Amino acid sequence: MSPRAQGAAPADPDAAAGDDGPVCGDGPAGAPGASSGLLGLLDRVDDAALPAIGRVLNWAQAGLGSVGDRPWAGARRAHAAVTARVAVDDAPVAVTGAEPRAARGWAAAGVLEAAFRVVVLGLVVLIVVGAVTTMLRGSDSGGATSGSGSGSGSGAAGSAVSQSGIADAAADADADDAGAAAGPVEPGIVVGPAAGDAAGAYADRTRSELESLSAAAPAADLYAVVSLTAYQTPAELVRTLADYRVTEVFFRVPPDGAETSANVRDPVADVESAFDSAADAAETLGREDTDAVAAQRAHLEAMALRARCGCLYAAVVRAPAERLLELTRRGPVRTVHPAPPGSSPSAVRFVPLDPVRS
Repeated sequence: MSPRAQGAAPADPDAAAGDDGPVCGDGPAGAPGASSGLLGLLDRVDDAALPAIGRVLNWAQAGLGSVGDRPWAGARRAHAAVTARVAVDDAPVAVTGAEPRAARGWAAAGVLEAAFRVVVLGLVVLIVVGAVTTMLRGSDSGGATSGSGSGSGSGAAGSAVSQSGIADAAADADADDAGAAAGPVEPGIVVGPAAGDAAGAYADRTRSELESLSAAAPAADLYAVVSLTAYQTPAELVRTLADYRVTEVFFRVPPDGAETSANVRDPVADVESAFDSAADAAETLGREDTDAVAAQRAHLEAMALRARCGCLYAAVVRAPAERLLELTRRGPVRTVHPAPPGSSPSAVRFVPLDPVRS
């Protein structure tokens, strides 16, 4: 029997059962009852859980080898901590009104022990979960290794395919560059009358198309080929298209001179320069041609071009759709055929309508 029990034991058994409360073998009255019940519950949890946890850890250790030693050692330390319980005196201690502080201390000690054991059990569970996870990862590592080998093979094949695709793309780019160096690419869009189109039907069709575009998007900026009713001089063309941006002109010395086109920025200076270049070419051809008739004709064409003849019969302009529609109402204009919206001039071949075509 502990010294506390010896010092507190009354001489009369009846006095021990007096108003101070009953004698409790585990500590002061009231507080030890709750803590002893909780501790008993945790004892039962320990007895039920720890053997199963030990078997799981044994299985994990057997599967992991050296990897399992760490969680197993942690589990042994946790088990030792759980089983190292605080010794409680079996001797009854009478609680009197003079010992409320001791009773509260006893109750607090019981609650702390219960909380400590709950924490330890939680740590044990975490250790078990970690061991199982480690074992599963270890078993997956073999498959991952073999998978990585096959993956590396497929990756090498994919890399080879990718490199092949890059090489093909580079070859295509080189072919495109070679084609560009060899000559200009033929435009894929033709804007103008077809070979068998009648001039009147073609004019009606182009006007209807332009009206539709103007109604749908009047401000849409479009390129269009403007065919004239008759040949004009450079000065006359400037007056006809004075408020439009001209990007290209078509001319020839009538009635059967060679058809020539020229890109222009300035409708006066660039057109005159184009006429002079065509005259130089005609003179060169006349000097080199052994046929006297052909040489004479080339000479006459050169003279007409230098005199700024009435040789212009069409032009390409850029303007909003509604302004192109207004252009069709001008007397010298025969047709205005717009290119598809958004098309670039480099992708379009403009074919004007010959003034004498019916």
